[in-house]
Amino acid sequence: MTELNQNIDFEIIWKKIHDRTSDEEEILLNQWLSANSSHRRYYESALQYYAKGSQFVNSPAELKKALKNIHRKAGIHTPYRNTRIIAFTSIAASLLLLVLFQFYKVGEPEKFISDTQVQSIVPGSNKAILILADGTEHDLTSGNNSFVDTDGNEIKNTGNQLEYISKNNQAAEIKYNTLKIPRGGEYFLILSDSTKVWLNSETTLRFPVQFAADFRHVELTGEAYFEVSKNRNLPFIVTSGNQEVKVLGTEFNISSYPDNQATLTTLVNGSVEVSLHNNPSEKQLLKPSEQSYISGSKSIIEKRKVDVNLYISWKNGRFVFQDQPLEEIMNTLSKWYDVQFAFTNEDDKNLRFTGNLERYADFSEILKKIERTNEVDFSIENKKITIK
Repeated sequence: MTELNQNIDFEIIWKKIHDRTSDEEEILLNQWLSANSSHRRYYESALQYYAKGSQFVNSPAELKKALKNIHRKAGIHTPYRNTRIIAFTSIAASLLLLVLFQFYKVGEPEKFISDTQVQSIVPGSNKAILILADGTEHDLTSGNNSFVDTDGNEIKNTGNQLEYISKNNQAAEIKYNTLKIPRGGEYFLILSDSTKVWLNSETTLRFPVQFAADFRHVELTGEAYFEVSKNRNLPFIVTSGNQEVKVLGTEFNISSYPDNQATLTTLVNGSVEVSLHNNPSEKQLLKPSEQSYISGSKSIIEKRKVDVNLYISWKNGRFVFQDQPLEEIMNTLSKWYDVQFAFTNEDDKNLRFTGNLERYADFSEILKKIERTNEVDFSIENKKITIK
């Protein structure tokens, strides 16, 4: 199924209902409507909602959600939690409640953050610094360049991909290189054993130019997606923080940022063993769609079943959030767009949102989608975002 069939921005539906769609948006909407009968049913539900006014279904649950919006605008705090939807995903569309529609007010002028405030804030791009074993640094952003190290290993850079081509079967001495991805950056790496690594913003990977004869070992800080080349005789080990992940050949994602509350390892294919440095007897074997969760410096590994797409969507060019606190969302966005952020209201940090957004979208569009929930507003000064 194509990505178009899976996702559509609800703003297009809202514009269609209010006669504001562009020609391009009309085409996208028509393609989406014809892709699945559930899309048409959902669209007709939206029409009925706006025809009736502010209430979609006359039920206590829906009245409670509507009342929550009214209370917030009046400055009255209500204790229950409500998830705001900032972009529409068509999977199980017919089952979604119309809490979504509360976020668009008919007849009121739209007041959003000015495009001029964010014109200097662009999405991340391919950026990386390669540090060789002798300490020499190479800025890979400049584009195509290749060189050969002192052991005869070829290192090829294309401006978005770094590849190591080993010339010898076994290195006389294991030498480590380091690849550093800054805020607002990403890069793709192919190691000497053909293992593929996608590195996210603000990430560092330390790895051998050529692996040892008995095992393969790399060190990660930040977030990376690994597609490990299979070799039953050479286990692949990733050290990140207090954890160690051991595999033979598989696909998985590790998120191990120092400023995050937990280290997450999410398995896509194959199997991995997760263990702790400070408690070697604590181990978990993960199967596909399972995730290990290590909180801070605790000596316990929790295991849970997850929707893998929520944790690997960044690799595929999207931000996918599911019932996620706004503070966590802003932390993710700040790394990619290289901005700082601050809340004027501590309670707003815990507002929860669900969304499916383009990773390479203009920052103004991301902020506008969140503002349309009528929960928060944004102001920008020198790449510092204030949420109020």
